[in-house]
Amino acid sequence: MEKETVDQLIRETMKQAGLSNAFIADFILKVDAVRNGETGIVRWDEVGDLDPKSDEISLESIHDSYPLDTTLLSKLVVIKLNGGLGTSMGLDKAKSLIPIKGNLSFLSVMAKQIEYLRNKYGIDVPLLFMDSYNTQEDSQKELNHSGFKQSLRSSFLQHKVPRLDAKTFAPIKTNVEKENWCPPGHGDIYFTMMEEGILDELLSKGFEIAFLSNGDNLGATVDPQIVSYLLKENIHFAMEMTPKTLADKKGGAIYRKLVGAKMIQYELLETAQVPKEHEHEFSGLGKFRTFSTNNLWINLRALKERFQQGNFSLSLIVNPKQVSGKDVIQLETAMGSAVGNFSKFKGIIIPRDRFAPVKKTEDYLIRRSDAYVLNEDFSLTMTKERKNKGLGEVLVSLDEKFYKKIQQFDTLFVALPSLVECEELIVEGEILFDVPVKIKGKVKFQNFSGTLQKISSLSQAEFENQIISL
Repeated sequence: MEKETVDQLIRETMKQAGLSNAFIADFILKVDAVRNGETGIVRWDEVGDLDPKSDEISLESIHDSYPLDTTLLSKLVVIKLNGGLGTSMGLDKAKSLIPIKGNLSFLSVMAKQIEYLRNKYGIDVPLLFMDSYNTQEDSQKELNHSGFKQSLRSSFLQHKVPRLDAKTFAPIKTNVEKENWCPPGHGDIYFTMMEEGILDELLSKGFEIAFLSNGDNLGATVDPQIVSYLLKENIHFAMEMTPKTLADKKGGAIYRKLVGAKMIQYELLETAQVPKEHEHEFSGLGKFRTFSTNNLWINLRALKERFQQGNFSLSLIVNPKQVSGKDVIQLETAMGSAVGNFSKFKGIIIPRDRFAPVKKTEDYLIRRSDAYVLNEDFSLTMTKERKNKGLGEVLVSLDEKFYKKIQQFDTLFVALPSLVECEELIVEGEILFDVPVKIKGKVKFQNFSGTLQKISSLSQAEFENQIISL
């Protein structure tokens, strides 16, 4: 199929969906890049190490050196990514609407975090959600139902882009309209803020710093001293990074892009951009000591200036998928890759407490269990009891055949096990957790009988460093 024909199909498809000419033109540029051989894979010889002395600062140092100036909170806006359906967990609605602690949903907790901040400091810090076509209506309904109020809008809509045939690059057409489209990655947030006039609106109202984070990370609460630090040191782009553990094989990392021995700019390296022969190096604990939590702090004036200069760019991620038996590609960008547009960058090294995401049912079990607690400020963090014992993140592996989807999870975890003293939990086979039990150390439950087995059949309330066959 000729390039001109394909491009015209893309334009028509996107115009019919109500997308703007500017956005369509930008998308076709990305398609052209892929046509011309762009894979999104980095050149490994250009991946240089960060300099801990000049590129990084610890949150502890910020707390020690930058006194709290609460008046600066009036310049802050909080933006949460809320476009995900949680399809990998079998959801067909916003992941933020499922309960995370007691009956409180992710969305309810995020609203309460902001309400706590407003009440504590007497400043109406606004909360905005970047929603998708799939999440906006239900999420806004729940937010309104919770009584959350502010004068500024609370939602804006991220774009959608067509999935493309992997061979022809033409938009795919299936009988299920939803399958023909995909989100363009959270890097879309910048284009959307510009195009929708949100950036100008925020600047006109005196907001200078935006704190961006994933809606499923309830550890990402506002730290007022970070706001003070950014404004006093004129930092344009900061990313919260935390030391890597064995549980963090896929976390993105910031690196210095080198040409020869010269640093060109900072860049974000995502899993999908790593050459296959270097995947072990990327996922290991050697070259990259820290990884990105996707908690970003951005100077809005600097962002506007960078757009005005032109050529604001984000690294392209070419994501291969299968849809209805067809090989397709999704063209995406990550919001952290905007770091390449700013020279006044700082990596903020944070404790693990500010990173508590939920991507899979394993994460969901950990956060819902007693290993994590909602604090007074509604941040979700590891319990003090667990930290005092020197225990790190719980490692959980659940049999995908029986626990991958949230419906399966809810059916088989009628009673949540206590994980506050657990190091590792492995569940193989179909096992119903129908009574409360305590897991300590490393425990594996196995059921190879081919029929459902119940934890209650063991008549045991505590398991420690053992393998149990049911």
